[in-house]
Amino acid sequence: MPRTIQCFCFFPFHIIILFLLFINANYSFSAAVNEKNNETSRGQNQYSLVHVGLVLHLDSRMGSMVDLCINMALSDFYSEHTNYQTRLQLHTKDAKSLLEANFAVLDLLKNEEVHGILGLQTATEDKFLAELGGKVHVPVISFTARSSTLPYSQNRYFIRTIPDDVYQAQALAAICQEFNWSEAVILYEDTESGIQFLSHLNKAFQESDIEIAYMSAITVSSEDNRILKELKKLMAKQPRVFLVHTNPSLGHRLFFLAKKAGMMSEGYAWIITYYLSNFLSSMDFIARDSMEGVLGIRPYVSWSKKLDSFQERWKRNMVLKNWTGSVRDLSIHGLWLYDTIHFLATAAEKIGLVNSSLLYGNTSKIGTDTTNLKISAFGPRLLNKLSRTKFKGLSGEFQLINGQLTPSALEIFNIIGNGERTVGFWTLDKGITRELNSTGEPTHTTPTKNLKNVMWPGDSVTRPNSGALPATVKLRVGVPVKHGFTEFVNVKIDAATNRTLATGFSIDIFLAALQLLPFPTKYVFCRYNDSKNSNWSYDNMLHEIPDQESF
Repeated sequence: MPRTIQCFCFFPFHIIILFLLFINANYSFSAAVNEKNNETSRGQNQYSLVHVGLVLHLDSRMGSMVDLCINMALSDFYSEHTNYQTRLQLHTKDAKSLLEANFAVLDLLKNEEVHGILGLQTATEDKFLAELGGKVHVPVISFTARSSTLPYSQNRYFIRTIPDDVYQAQALAAICQEFNWSEAVILYEDTESGIQFLSHLNKAFQESDIEIAYMSAITVSSEDNRILKELKKLMAKQPRVFLVHTNPSLGHRLFFLAKKAGMMSEGYAWIITYYLSNFLSSMDFIARDSMEGVLGIRPYVSWSKKLDSFQERWKRNMVLKNWTGSVRDLSIHGLWLYDTIHFLATAAEKIGLVNSSLLYGNTSKIGTDTTNLKISAFGPRLLNKLSRTKFKGLSGEFQLINGQLTPSALEIFNIIGNGERTVGFWTLDKGITRELNSTGEPTHTTPTKNLKNVMWPGDSVTRPNSGALPATVKLRVGVPVKHGFTEFVNVKIDAATNRTLATGFSIDIFLAALQLLPFPTKYVFCRYNDSKNSNWSYDNMLHEIPDQESF
C-alpha cells in the first residue's frame, strides 16, 4: 500500500494572499531566490513580473511557516522551469486583525492595482472579498475556506484551493452506514465554520437515514468543568457514537475529559474529522493515550520522491531556523499552499507577456466610499487559465471544478498506541474501500468493500451499537413440572437455595435465543406444578407466575 503522510500540525490560518500583476519587461528578476541572486541575474534574463502580495500576522506561529512554504514553492517551481517568461514576486504585509487586513486589500487594489486576492476563512470575510473581487473582476483565491456561503454561480471570482467540507460530511455518513449506526452525537466547536460544517453533516446524514441524536457546541474558552459537565449530561442519555469536530487544542482537552468521565471505554465509538486528525503529531503522550481506539478521517496523500525531498528540506529549514515543538511539523495545509503557488505560477505563465495598456478597463466605486478602483481586464483571463490548469502536486491531483479543488481520497484510520493504522479509504465515486492502488484509485481485488478490523476504545474488538444501551432486562420464565418427556424440560429444586433449576432441549433453545438479543438479560425460572389439573394450559401457568421473584 502506498505510504501516506501521518504527521500534521495545527495553526489557525489568518492569511490573505494578493496576486498582483505588473508587467515590466526591462526589469530582470528571479522570484525564487534572494536579493543577492536577484542582482546576479540582472542583465542576464528578462522576465515579466507577477507581483504577489502576502498579508498575514507575521508574529503568529503560522506566519513564519507560510512565508517559508511559499518561498520554497517559488524556488522549486522556477528551478524546474528556468525558461519561463514570467516570475512571481512576493510583497508581504503584516496584518494582526481583520480590519488591518481589509485596509491592506483596499490599499493594494488602489495603489498597487492588484489582479487577484486570497480571502480569509470565515463566511463573512469570504463573502466580502468575493463580492469585492467580482466588482473589480479580480479572482479571490483561498486555501483556508472549507466552505462558502455563496453558490458558485454568484461568486465565480471566488476560488478555493482546498476541498469542500461537504465531501468530508459524506464520508462520515458512509462510515456510520458501514457500521450500521443509525444515530450519532455531534460535538463541535462553536464557531462560524463549525456551524457551517454542521449544516453539511446534517444534510449528509439525512440523505443516509442517520439521525443526529444530540448536538453540543463547545467554545474554545470553555473551562474543563463546563466540558466535563456537558459530557456527563450526554453520558446520562446513553448515546454510544460520538463525532468530534474541533481544533486540536480543544479536541485534546475534550478527549482527556471524556476518558476521565469513563466514556473512552468498551461500548463507545468516537470519530474525529480532519479539522483535528490532520494535526495528531502535535499531541503529547497524555492526549494520545486518551484517544486510544478513536477512528479518524483525513485527506490521503500518496508518497512520491518529490514529496519526500520536500519533507527533508523542510526539516532542515526547521533546524536552521531553530523552530521547536509542533511548529516544525508539515501540515496538509502547507502542501495545499505549496501547490497553490505552483497553480498560480503555471496560470500566469500560460497568459505570458501582456501589454500594460490592456491590463485595466473602467473604474468601480466601492460602496459609499469615495474610493474608485480600476476594473481589471486581466483578471478574467487569469480566472480562465486557473479554471483550466491541472497538474499533480505534492498533495495529489490539483484541479478546479466549479471554483473549488476536486476532492481527493480520504484515509480512514484507527488510533492505536503511539501510531495510527489505516483501515480503509473513502472516495467520492466508489465510497468506502479497503485499499487504493498507486494512482490513488480504489482497487478491485478485495472481496468486500468493508473496512478492516477496528480496535475500539477499551481495547474492544466488538463494534459498538449506535443507540443507547438499555438497562438489563429481567425475565421471569415459567417452567412446568412434568413426569414425562423430561428430555425436553426437566425441573428440579435446589434444596440449599430453594431455587428452580431447569434443563432439557427446550431450555437449551431458550438460552441460545437469549444470546441473540441485542441487550443484556437476567432470568429466573418459576416452576408450575398443578398435578390436580391434567388439562392445564400455558395460560394457566402464566397466571401463576409470581409478580415478584428474587434475581
